[in-house]
Amino acid sequence: MKKQKQISWHRTNVRWVFLGLTCLFQVGCCICIDFPSVLASQIQSTFNVGQKDINYLFSIYSMPNIVLPFFGGIIIDKIGVRSALIIFCSFLVIGQGLCVQGAQEKDFNLIKLGMLFLGLGGEVCLSVAQSAVLTKWFLGQEMSLAFGVQITFIRVGSVIGANWLPKVYIQYGNSFTACMVFCFVFILITMLTSFVQCTLDKRSDTRDKEQMSQQELSELEQQPPVNCSDVKDFRFDFYLLSISCVCSYSAFLILQSNAIRMFQIRYNLTLTQQTFLYTLPYFISASITPIIGFFIDKIGKRPIFLIISGNLLLLSTIIFSKNVDCSIEDQCFSLVLLAQLINGIFFALYAPVIWPCIPLCVNGNSQGTGFGIIGSIQNAGLTAFPIIVGRILFVESAESYQYMIYFLGFVTILANISNINIYFYDIYHGNKLMSPTIKLPEYEVVAEQEEQSINTRIE
Repeated sequence: MKKQKQISWHRTNVRWVFLGLTCLFQVGCCICIDFPSVLASQIQSTFNVGQKDINYLFSIYSMPNIVLPFFGGIIIDKIGVRSALIIFCSFLVIGQGLCVQGAQEKDFNLIKLGMLFLGLGGEVCLSVAQSAVLTKWFLGQEMSLAFGVQITFIRVGSVIGANWLPKVYIQYGNSFTACMVFCFVFILITMLTSFVQCTLDKRSDTRDKEQMSQQELSELEQQPPVNCSDVKDFRFDFYLLSISCVCSYSAFLILQSNAIRMFQIRYNLTLTQQTFLYTLPYFISASITPIIGFFIDKIGKRPIFLIISGNLLLLSTIIFSKNVDCSIEDQCFSLVLLAQLINGIFFALYAPVIWPCIPLCVNGNSQGTGFGIIGSIQNAGLTAFPIIVGRILFVESAESYQYMIYFLGFVTILANISNINIYFYDIYHGNKLMSPTIKLPEYEVVAEQEEQSINTRIE
């Protein structure tokens, strides 16, 4: 008598439910993390600070993540992604709580401390833990699509924050405190989502283990433990990906962090135009990133798409560097519109390409560490570069913002050099990144079989 075969939830529609929870998590986090960029003017008027202080907030957020994602990745591989997710989510709650208190007391130092705690939890949760658990549920299937959808909803969070937070500020009588309470509510929803994710993932693992044979369980337990020394075994293309990631994301995110003020001071745009142009790349990304992710799963060619996306980012930087007479309002708006359209296409293309490359360059038991190292290197750039930009913008003027664009253009060129090297390295080392996503067979375990053996096809 044969018991009914059970398929892992990772191979059923349950994985899409899990992806939906991941997306909700990303939205809640990003509404809170992005508030300094969308409320820059409100922060300046509330605390009597300058744009350089806004950039320093992002440096404070990124500072602990120079090292934390690396160790966070090792912690994830050591204690498991579920425990790590809950621990680091707790830092998000503490950080946003401090921001609420800082807003109530008009104490900018508490806002800084809150950003530090948001940094302690945010990057490990967003980049490392969620990426590791998503890889677990989609490896060998629609991984680029899953990462594309996940990244799309990060940007949905940014769009929601950009549109809702200024309205909350005005609706409650120019109250920055109301904005921070609004963010705190979303962080609590995020924490609840993480509990549901962990419960679902634990039940899935338990269900799978119940179907495993004694030999399979023994092999699972005998997997080599993760160790810091595993880093030396990472391939060279992994570090090229790291350089590409830190330079590309820094150039794009720092531009976006200062975009609203730049649109106001350099291009003389209205508040409505500023908000529209700021959110435009995120709208484009949210619309087409999942489609691009699905497409890349089918055809591969990831290094080629990295080169294309890098050139798009460089093109938008060149457009922003162009001198234009902003006394003619429509001319300025058209120029910025074109640059932001290109930025949106860059981000929609780059994000679903870069992150699924990482599991292809590391061992299966070191994926958390791999995502952690990438996160650490990325945040080293997002700590140092905003400080440099803060110095450039010490006195805000149209000229200082143009110098900022020149600096970001240099960073973009470094990203492009790395992308080209990734392409040639992959050609001479097995074309692993060029290949389409390998479709794994469905995981099936039969607890009891008839005496006649059944051969399982393994692709």
